[in-house]
Amino acid sequence: MSVRVAINGFGRIGRNVFRAIYLRDDIDVVAINDIADPQAMEYLLRFDSIHGPFNESARLMEGHLFCKGRKIPVLHGREPGDVPWYDHGVDVVVEATGIYRSRRQLQSHLDAGADRVVLTVPPADEIDAVHLPGITEQPLDRRHRIISCGTSTANCTAAMIRVLNDAFGVESGFFTSVHAYTTEQSLIDTPSELDLRLSRAAVENIVPVRSWTQHAIEAEFPHLEGRFGGHKVNVPVPDVSCVDLVTTHPVQVSVADVQEVFRSAAASTLKGVLRFIEEPIVSSDIAGSTASCCFDSLAAMVVGEQMVKTLGWYEQGGGLTHRIIEVIAQMQRKAAR
Repeated sequence: MSVRVAINGFGRIGRNVFRAIYLRDDIDVVAINDIADPQAMEYLLRFDSIHGPFNESARLMEGHLFCKGRKIPVLHGREPGDVPWYDHGVDVVVEATGIYRSRRQLQSHLDAGADRVVLTVPPADEIDAVHLPGITEQPLDRRHRIISCGTSTANCTAAMIRVLNDAFGVESGFFTSVHAYTTEQSLIDTPSELDLRLSRAAVENIVPVRSWTQHAIEAEFPHLEGRFGGHKVNVPVPDVSCVDLVTTHPVQVSVADVQEVFRSAAASTLKGVLRFIEEPIVSSDIAGSTASCCFDSLAAMVVGEQMVKTLGWYEQGGGLTHRIIEVIAQMQRKAAR
């Protein structure tokens, strides 16, 4: 039986999730909720400046999105809980607005009839689990009804630390995410309530921004608490980012050692999550990748035999979107047991 999914928030992430679900036959979108103009919702699904045209025919008429022979209700509730999900038989709500992040807000989806909620951004407070697919060792179970998959940056960084820590041990680390501009920014200088730097024009500036990734890494690898840090720098490109990671290790390590452990992990324990790349790529070569981390083997460096620098590429709309969908399928399998 297919998992019945509702998407709350049909912005960039919500549309990416919708597109990815339509490549699978084990998950169905049964409802979409957004307060945006319906004509704009249809248009932005069909035509995407980053990912190109949607391959399926999609038309929004009389309150429904018609796509691939299916008729999907399009709803316009303003707050979590405004939509009675039980009327639509929803198993999982993908909370993709980027606005509703607290447990109280997300609980409203459960109270309205959904079985589970998957948050597409970091939570604002404690929820049942922050689960980085392929990285988090603690498996999900039926008690986990409200979860987050973190961020694309956290998933990329955690994948590299997982490989390095399993192979050599990691004593400390620091990352810099060189990140494509985001919806938090504007094309022109305009006030931002989030951060003064974010008030500057996205396509004209390199903008240092605070990052949640440090908290995700310290939660995933408790021995690094107080020994790991980092930040994000948004740059004037629309898609594809990278993490420049520096780590220290208790043993001597060579570049060849680093390359070999990443090559092995990409073919085994982290297959699908980690991609091993041997070519001299640039950011646009990663567009469309579904891996959480595309490890750039040519960029690996070692200083003094115990300090390692690694570089991982990722596409925000690719890797994280597919990890979210994998978690949805995993949660439903757990619920069926």
